[in-house]
Amino acid sequence: MSPPLPGSLTLANEQLQVDCAPEHGFTIDSLLDRASGAEALWRRPAHQPAPATRALGSAGEASVATFLDRFAGGWFAMFPEVGYPLAEDPTSFLHGEVVRLPWELVERSATSVTARVRTLRRPFAVERRLALDGATLRVHERVENVGGLPAPYAWGHHPCFSRVTFAGGRIAIAPSAATVPAPAHAPGHAVLEPGVAFDWPHARRRDGGEEDLSTVPVERDGRVDHACLDVPRGRIRIEAPRFGRALRVDYDAATFPHVLLWQDLGPDDGYPLWGGGDTFALEFSTIPGRSTPDAIAAGALRTLAPGAVLETAIAVAWEKL
Repeated sequence: MSPPLPGSLTLANEQLQVDCAPEHGFTIDSLLDRASGAEALWRRPAHQPAPATRALGSAGEASVATFLDRFAGGWFAMFPEVGYPLAEDPTSFLHGEVVRLPWELVERSATSVTARVRTLRRPFAVERRLALDGATLRVHERVENVGGLPAPYAWGHHPCFSRVTFAGGRIAIAPSAATVPAPAHAPGHAVLEPGVAFDWPHARRRDGGEEDLSTVPVERDGRVDHACLDVPRGRIRIEAPRFGRALRVDYDAATFPHVLLWQDLGPDDGYPLWGGGDTFALEFSTIPGRSTPDAIAAGALRTLAPGAVLETAIAVAWEKL
């Protein structure tokens, strides 16, 4: 079992229990359906993460290792960057700043929590509210450029789902385009053929066959893969047949038009997860691809003017199959 994250808080009602840690990048640690006992999120096993501090450390490639020191799994926001950083840029960090920083608690009740954070290397103030509404977790986020110049940003969400909970279930999502990016992140553990566009859900395998990416693998088979999806409708639904439940995520596809499917199912590598991966993510975001260089190449890096505000809402709910 993984220990609770530092400063972990619990929101609960009759339908849901949500654990979150504003002190640790405002990571959502648990999303539990109380009726069935289904836990949506994967936590990195037996890992005691490094504490979040206001000292970001080195940017660029060096930020990958420091992110992994703090990476606990769960569900975290990515801002003002999504994915891999620019190699030589003092403002560029793997998955951005907000997951690395302690957030300041603003409001707390039995069923809601609000916290805020200021980024260090770009001029943003971010506020997030989590609130239980019956069987639904409602997430509201607000971003403001508090600086004197326009500032670039990418924005997204990274839910690490539990393969065990959803094993054998179907992923309902409707991409308009799908590609397996190249190169493979972990070539020795990739099942999918990199650099190939495909019609969802049937992606080409490296062995010449087809892989149905809409089915959550039943076994932890050691694969590590990515697929990049353009998704015009902001709804994802994942079945958990063992529990007779499904998890539905509704979000604004105009804000987050792209989804990155990531699978890490326990490869026999050492660092960083030492075989402990058993998760998949559907990372909805503002950028295609896996990195800031991908976003720049696609012209997808956005800019926020001084004093301008962004807001978005996400709804997450367990429901019957």
